[in-house]
Amino acid sequence: QAKYDTWAYTHNFESKLPKVLKAKQVQEDAVARFQQGTLNEHLKEIPKKEHVVPFTSTVFCDAAIGWLIIMDQPIQALTHPSFKKMIDIGAQAMKGVILPTCNGTCDEIMSKFRTQLMNLKKRLNMSFPPPPSLYISFIYYGRGGQ
Repeated sequence: QAKYDTWAYTHNFESKLPKVLKAKQVQEDAVARFQQGTLNEHLKEIPKKEHVVPFTSTVFCDAAIGWLIIMDQPIQALTHPSFKKMIDIGAQAMKGVILPTCNGTCDEIMSKFRTQLMNLKKRLNMSFPPPPSLYISFIYYGRGGQ
């Protein structure tokens, strides 16, 4: 037995003999009794929330000018009705605004484009006579006219 234990120790071999396993278990139980328990397994890290800057006119003006510069937008972009609409909608948010990812934005644009094409196709498939001016210009220009 002593020879085996010496060999196992020198070769970094963990003995699996029942007697050794039982002694190891008794030792681990004794250590566990004297150690203080921890809550690590029960604790979870709280995800950090993005800090929302409180609104002031100065902060908003600085952010808008910064956006103009970084995005290389014309100064008139700030007075455009669609920009104002976007700001009015965002101003109603109580806890900030979550912007879509680039892929989400691209998907949304493609979806709106497809919808517009489908609506256009429905409108063009309707049977209605073309305006007289279109018919006359087709005859004039379509048959070798000037």
